Amino acid sequence: MTSSKPVIGFVSSDAPPFIGGMGRHVGSLIDGLRKEGMTVHVYDRSRREIMYAIGKNLGFSFGIRFRLQAFIRKNNISILHVHSGPGGVLMPFFPRGVKVVVTANHTYAAQCRLPGQVWKKIFVALEKKTYQRADAIIAISEDTAESLRRDYGIPASRITVIGCGFDLTPWIAADSDTRKKDSCVFVGRPDTRKGWDILLAAWPSVRSAIPTATLTVVGWKEEARDGMTFLGRVSDADLPPLLGFSRLVVCPSRLEGFGLAAAESVAAGTPVLATLVPGLQRVIQPGRTGILIPPHPVSIAQSIVHMLRDDALWNRLHEGCRTYRSTFDTKHEISAHVDQFRALYF
Repeated sequence: MTSSKPVIGFVSSDAPPFIGGMGRHVGSLIDGLRKEGMTVHVYDRSRREIMYAIGKNLGFSFGIRFRLQAFIRKNNISILHVHSGPGGVLMPFFPRGVKVVVTANHTYAAQCRLPGQVWKKIFVALEKKTYQRADAIIAISEDTAESLRRDYGIPASRITVIGCGFDLTPWIAADSDTRKKDSCVFVGRPDTRKGWDILLAAWPSVRSAIPTATLTVVGWKEEARDGMTFLGRVSDADLPPLLGFSRLVVCPSRLEGFGLAAAESVAAGTPVLATLVPGLQRVIQPGRTGILIPPHPVSIAQSIVHMLRDDALWNRLHEGCRTYRSTFDTKHEISAHVDQFRALYF
């Protein structure tokens, strides 16, 4: 070995600058590892602008083969940490001279079962090879690990489950006892997996029952309508107070690898109405930090109304969030990653 400790190279299609939940997770992980004294280099956006223009994530995955080896040599990378799963990186090859850790956010095998997503089966074989070739695999939830075992035949002994973590400080600071009345927040994208269509179908019933109900949408811009305001992308500094002053966060997803928005809501002391689906069912503690319900408009509407009207329920869930949020402290995640890298290196 040429060094007494590993040099980590991060590869993610959402880093930097960080945009989605995967990117924010990667950014938090990089910061935490560096604070622990580890040397971390990031394969950044400047190296992938052309690939993004011609094929977004898929173009990035195939295009990195022409530059990744040079990145490894230049920075003396000993362990390459690749963030995979839909929206992440598919590795059509593995670089020479390094160990490769692949983090599974969720799988194409799970996503292609969603309505209108069957076409994503074309990525399943390639993703399976990515995990089969990895020297180590990290799954961000037990549900993702289950898909790796069930759908790709990856032995349980090769998978380490490490949940997402983040710095709790700004979220705790944003936790307010004074909340905006009848206010709900949705954080995500208007796509099938995030369940925006389910919430959109439920919202008229909510407004009919509670005309003062408001829904703030974070992630994209549209014209305001029917009590809904669309903020677009919100900065890391602005998101905690937005959640911390809201009454309820709604996560109507059909599938999550982990459910970072739900975890951040808990950290801000804000009860979560989430769907009983992979990922979210591991993050939300039913009756303690939120409510889990089927991904159906009627269930969503009825539960939003119930959670906005029932002050005793809200207070109990609010206190539960404050008790449970320490689970998401980034220290747990960072320590587990350091152990994983050292075990692979030495």
